[in-house]
Amino acid sequence: MQGPEQQQRSAPEKSEQTPAPTLPITPPVPTRPAETPRPGAEEKLDPGNVTLYRNNRFFVHAVVPDSHRRNIQQAGGNTSLLEQIRWISAEQLRVSKIKTRLLPRIELFNPAQKNAVPIPLWLEGLVVLVLLSLGLGVHAFNMFNYPQYGPDEGAYMANAWAIIHSHLQPYPYTYDHPPLGWIQLAIWTLLTGGFFSFETAINSGRVLMLLLGIASGLLVYLITRRLSGSRSAGLLAMTIYTLSPLSVTYQREILLDNIGTFWLLLSVFFVVRGNSRLRNIVFSALALGIAILSKEIFLVFIPVMLYGVWLFATRFQRKFALVAFCYIVLSLSSAYALLAILKGELLPTGLLPGDTHAHPSLLGTLLQQVQYVPNMGDFATSWNTWIRLDQPLFIAGGIALVINIAGGWWNRLQWLMALFFISYWVLLLSIQNIFPYSILPLLPLLGMNIALALDIPLKALSKRAGFDLARASLLFLLLGALIPLNIQRANPQFSQNTAEPQRQALLWINRNAPISSIIIINSYLYTDLHETGGMGVGRGLPYTQAQIYWNAAFDPEIHNTLLHDCWNRIDYLVVDAQMQSDIQTRGGPMLLLDRALHRSVLRAQFDAASGDAQSRIQVYQVLHDATSCN
Repeated sequence: MQGPEQQQRSAPEKSEQTPAPTLPITPPVPTRPAETPRPGAEEKLDPGNVTLYRNNRFFVHAVVPDSHRRNIQQAGGNTSLLEQIRWISAEQLRVSKIKTRLLPRIELFNPAQKNAVPIPLWLEGLVVLVLLSLGLGVHAFNMFNYPQYGPDEGAYMANAWAIIHSHLQPYPYTYDHPPLGWIQLAIWTLLTGGFFSFETAINSGRVLMLLLGIASGLLVYLITRRLSGSRSAGLLAMTIYTLSPLSVTYQREILLDNIGTFWLLLSVFFVVRGNSRLRNIVFSALALGIAILSKEIFLVFIPVMLYGVWLFATRFQRKFALVAFCYIVLSLSSAYALLAILKGELLPTGLLPGDTHAHPSLLGTLLQQVQYVPNMGDFATSWNTWIRLDQPLFIAGGIALVINIAGGWWNRLQWLMALFFISYWVLLLSIQNIFPYSILPLLPLLGMNIALALDIPLKALSKRAGFDLARASLLFLLLGALIPLNIQRANPQFSQNTAEPQRQALLWINRNAPISSIIIINSYLYTDLHETGGMGVGRGLPYTQAQIYWNAAFDPEIHNTLLHDCWNRIDYLVVDAQMQSDIQTRGGPMLLLDRALHRSVLRAQFDAASGDAQSRIQVYQVLHDATSCN
């Protein structure tokens, strides 16, 4: 094989010798030695020297033995040693006169700088390990106490409990999210010895979030290092991501966003490190499909991932790589819709003939999610929370976005990270229900965008100076200032204990409430009251009649069958600030719980040491009336 430009530059007198062919077993004697070819007579001497395929990037060239050699090879008979030596000498002379050429030097894409300071692999690994250990310690410290257990955390752990007991959810599956996220939680609990290996079910899930967060930080480092060609830029991106107060707060919580973010970063890593290998494209597509099945919002990244595959695939592989990537991602993601089709719950009740039984539906749930639900979450409230926790991150991220968009005209890799950032930001602005934890998939993108944008002027500085030491030194100085600043801003995460009232409520139920009691609770108490060994159960029988308040109000099976639409059948209500607000303000089916709350007496109250009313848990016992609901 040879390059077209090298064909034109090659001259017969500058030919390179090729190794002699393998000695035949019984070579015949050539009648005469090969003649030295004259300039311009190559085609006559070797008419089998042909180009099989050619385009503007490469060609396939083959040398076929001429008829004289074929006649020699087809001849038979025994030969003496002297005749074999004469044949070898003649063949070496013939081959040496045939013009041979080398392939053009082709290097795989690698943005690493040629003038970078050489760093041993062990030293790089040691620095990364130190920073990851620092992030591990920051995230792990006080993570069982702050933040307080959230309803989403309790719901996902309750769903994981249901998976182990052969159900998708404790209540009828409503298609609010794909089930793969809490299936992973269920697998984690089986691998770690159950839900209560770390005292409570939510503590167990938070340990998994800790490991996923550190793994995501490592992926951020590897991706940024590949895109920028700079180890120091990778360390900066990893530090920004892992030590941001937003990360320290929300990465501790059991959220589908945390699970999906890890799989998204793994998908990006396989693309940028794949060197256009098909197996890496397949792995990337599988990882993105798992991210989508963990939480549906990761569908928004499919166009950007296709652009990344196009960038990192060689030109003659691009069409096949894009088709393979799309096919795998869409096939895997369609399992969510296939589940609804198999259960006959794709369309809302009444759209199909004979479909009169009320049931949840995938399309019906999607329509409800795109509609505005008051008091469920809004962008303004979430934005204020983000700015309060880490305003410098958003300022630096906005400046970095502008730099990367401008720099993308010269380096398309900067466009890749900028498009990731823009895609998710457009999603946040287009949907109505935005919660503070919705920022989680954006945090690694912010870190990588900032590191890539900052690397541009520092790379120019290092070129002018003639070495990379100046750039690495400046980035390490920035790291030294960033680490203590972020830790100081995250001080409440290390000192407050807002989850203790919730654990105290579990202990009170275990010691005071009869097993047969109908208890209305928030979701974070569900698993600990339904599984033997939980803090609310101990080694006794579980509270099978403990019901999440939202389902007690809106699930017909609980509202009408178990409670018979009667407040008098409720025995206890374990109320927090959000639950009390929902019961008193939402009306409708919540009126049942509101009546029970107004006919109950406060039996216990648990407060955090800080005195925050949002962390308060109150236990009410309903005063039964024999004449009610008759």
